Amino acid sequence: MKAVTKEETMFLNQVTEQLNRMSESEKDQWILTQAKLTEESRQPDFLMSLTGKKKILYIPTQEKIRDFCQKADNGELYLEYETHYYEFDDDGRYMDDWKVWYNDPNHVTLFLDKVFQGCQDLIKLDEHETAFAILDKVCRLTFQVFDASDSEDSAEEDEITLAAIGSEGMLEMDNRQIGSLWITAAFHGKKQEGGAALAKRLVELFADPLCVKLVPEMLLSESGSSDEALLGEVYSAMADLLQQETAKDEETLRSHFSGNSFSEERYDLEKCIARKRELLLNIEKRCMAGRQGTPQEEKKVSVLAASWKQIEELLLELQYEPYIDDQWQIEEIWKICGALAKREGLLEEDWRLRKHILSKMLENEYYDDYGCYDPMLLLSEKLCGTPEEMLAFADMMNRFPYYQKKAALLYRQYGREDRYISYLKTHLEKESETYTALMRYYQEQGDSEKARQVAEQGKDRCKDDLTDIYIFLLEDARKQGDESRYKKLYASARRRRAVNDARVDEALKASETAGSKA
Repeated sequence: MKAVTKEETMFLNQVTEQLNRMSESEKDQWILTQAKLTEESRQPDFLMSLTGKKKILYIPTQEKIRDFCQKADNGELYLEYETHYYEFDDDGRYMDDWKVWYNDPNHVTLFLDKVFQGCQDLIKLDEHETAFAILDKVCRLTFQVFDASDSEDSAEEDEITLAAIGSEGMLEMDNRQIGSLWITAAFHGKKQEGGAALAKRLVELFADPLCVKLVPEMLLSESGSSDEALLGEVYSAMADLLQQETAKDEETLRSHFSGNSFSEERYDLEKCIARKRELLLNIEKRCMAGRQGTPQEEKKVSVLAASWKQIEELLLELQYEPYIDDQWQIEEIWKICGALAKREGLLEEDWRLRKHILSKMLENEYYDDYGCYDPMLLLSEKLCGTPEEMLAFADMMNRFPYYQKKAALLYRQYGREDRYISYLKTHLEKESETYTALMRYYQEQGDSEKARQVAEQGKDRCKDDLTDIYIFLLEDARKQGDESRYKKLYASARRRRAVNDARVDEALKASETAGSKA
């Protein structure tokens, strides 16, 4: 159970103090006042609450909940599937797509909203067992789906689960909130089952579609200090169970789905394995950290290899997420990469391992799709030490068009001018930056003729900033004493929008001043 906040404690203390000050007649009068103000439709609920038959006024009675579940099981409660094609959306923009929604003629979702809100309040009152008994029935329900009378197409499925209803946004609480209530109620309401039985129950719940966004770590904040021993026992039992089930599922995958053939059954099994790995990893890294004893002698293992294995396992879990947002795995990858980047002795790790990791990063664009670009880039910068390793990294980058520019800069930095020049020559298209870099290289080498040729090409072919190219050509014409070419170039610079006149004048003035001093 979540700890009571300071504000809640203060409010409860104030109510207690006020009740102690009131006489029995004053309390009776206050209750009668509230009864008079209660709407007629809510009066039976008020009376049941007063007599102790209901803890929460607005939650449906146990009898109504049982009747609701029975009707759902019998197919008496249903939703209507409706879809229509729209050429334009509500704002008049071209759409050319279908809209799908569900109608609720039986007010199923309204009833469910009252149940879930009531269970949330039951949990606040420590009525976990009652809340779990309700949630364990309601959360497993499915409802019939029929086509609406004017729908332009039919539903693919004739049933809809509670998780699917939540995903459609038809409930006040989202799936994460409902799943959290279910698991919290299970943990506190079924403590008497003991660690192993409770662990099995929780593993089953975490596998339910309502709970796929939740991980065992949530129980740390949902439990008090008195639950610490039980929680440790539950986590240990969950880890053992998940390891056994994962091993069994992986054996099934190898024996029944060998080769690369795709099937829906194989995909479902792989997704199930990935979910169990995610739960196991969360328990080991976020729930049981510090609970297990530290060996007296630390095994001599590669920290980089072990850490990268953890990262790959976390990335595998993210592979099955429908979207990447704020998953705990991303936060964990950032932490691992940050710790590795600060670690001393990283360059003492086997170069073959470091090279393998760098190659994986490049192949997956530093895992940018998983929100891990920045930490991966930081780590990559720490995995090369010697010039030979930096050049090998440049060779790896050079295989990918997106990274060839960075590879060229590394080639130049570590003495492979030929590879740098080769890159520039093969990328002389319409970007003045490349022409300028090659022009300056020849200028530094003292080859004014080649520098001039490159600058002339850039002037004629480029459409972006030509300021540096014109500055070089003007200074070159002045050095050559070619007054006619200088005037033509200067007039051309004035006409070109891609030339910064002020920078040109400033550079020419500085060059003239330096020449006169010399």
